Amino acid sequence: MKLEEGAHPSPLSNAQWAARGSRVLVGNVCREELVFRKGRGAWLYDVEGRPYLDFLGGVAIHVLGHCHPRVTVSVQKQAQRLLHTSNLYYHEPQILLAEFLVSKTFADKVFFANSGTEVVEAAIKLVRRYGAKTGRFGIMGLEGSFHGRTLGALTLTGQKKIREGIGPLPEGFDWGPFNDFEGVVRKVTPETVAIFVEPVQGEGGVIPADPAFLRDLRRFTRERDILLVFDEIQTGIGRTGTLFAYESYDVVPDILLSAKALGGGLPLGALLTTSPLAEFLPPGSHGSTFGGNPLACAAGLAVLEALYEEGYLPEGGQRIAENLWDELISLKDLHPAWIREVRGRGMMIGLVLPGRAVEVKDRFLRERILVNATGPEVIRLLPPVNLSLEEIATFIQSADSIFSSMGKPGGS
Repeated sequence: MKLEEGAHPSPLSNAQWAARGSRVLVGNVCREELVFRKGRGAWLYDVEGRPYLDFLGGVAIHVLGHCHPRVTVSVQKQAQRLLHTSNLYYHEPQILLAEFLVSKTFADKVFFANSGTEVVEAAIKLVRRYGAKTGRFGIMGLEGSFHGRTLGALTLTGQKKIREGIGPLPEGFDWGPFNDFEGVVRKVTPETVAIFVEPVQGEGGVIPADPAFLRDLRRFTRERDILLVFDEIQTGIGRTGTLFAYESYDVVPDILLSAKALGGGLPLGALLTTSPLAEFLPPGSHGSTFGGNPLACAAGLAVLEALYEEGYLPEGGQRIAENLWDELISLKDLHPAWIREVRGRGMMIGLVLPGRAVEVKDRFLRERILVNATGPEVIRLLPPVNLSLEEIATFIQSADSIFSSMGKPGGS
């Protein structure tokens, strides 16, 4: 790999910039000593001009890669026209984006916020207002899930480590076993009003929901007048092969939550639901100062238009994902002692290892490839849907080299 053509590296190194950052930024995130200045497609360039193949995508943000021309131009034009008004008024980008989402999904109505965790909070409010008519307030998440960092969202999250040290937590939350329908049914009480599900658990290790589990859950929740909420913050916007994962499962939720890739790199979240359920968020019940602002909505509309008009939805992205999956399966066959399983959907992939995932992530970083370790046994891959065959080959060659150099699992 060579330096980016025409790059103008910073006079300061990665280490120097990182030292400056560590002095002024709160240390709630473990950051690499790496400072990026520019991105194009599947590539990022650091302040020293060196390229990195990005298979993390800002954690599922860049479904079309960095600085996609359509998104960039749309943001530039909107920034010259209007950055912010207020949600006391309408503006064109918000209406156009909402119309696009409604036209492509089960939903009739959309609420926009700034992030995934904010639309989770909006959904918590909606389902509890819905349950108030029958005195129900109980909300169930699933074990291994992740829904965000705000108080309601982290309480809903089915991971104890996320909830530790923050109590007392809000009441009325419980967690059922993922992919275990009978286990979920046993946890339901007369107070249960909603169940939140990720069609693929991302932070939990890239674990897809079993189709039969979701179908049984949909039937059961309809019979019991329990709302089914799909958290598609990570799985949505073409990440798993369809606009939203519920389409490939053929299970329609009552409420769908989207964010991450929706904004094309700008903060944007959306709650999608039906007209009858939208009535439970009447004027004054919820709001957002910046949610769905003109700049973010213009970017979101450009992302969706590009996905369809450039052919990545409904089929083009699936073909590219199939190429990557074929190569990953072959890689698994070459290194069966290291790669126990390749799991996920579309461009949301987990490589299941016998431990040492953090070490493998670090080795990829030394190869200038960005991946993520979600715990000790899973490497998470979140590349863009418009990867080239050459970029796939670059990743596979580096992965082959890494696993070939590591000896046997359990060794040094």
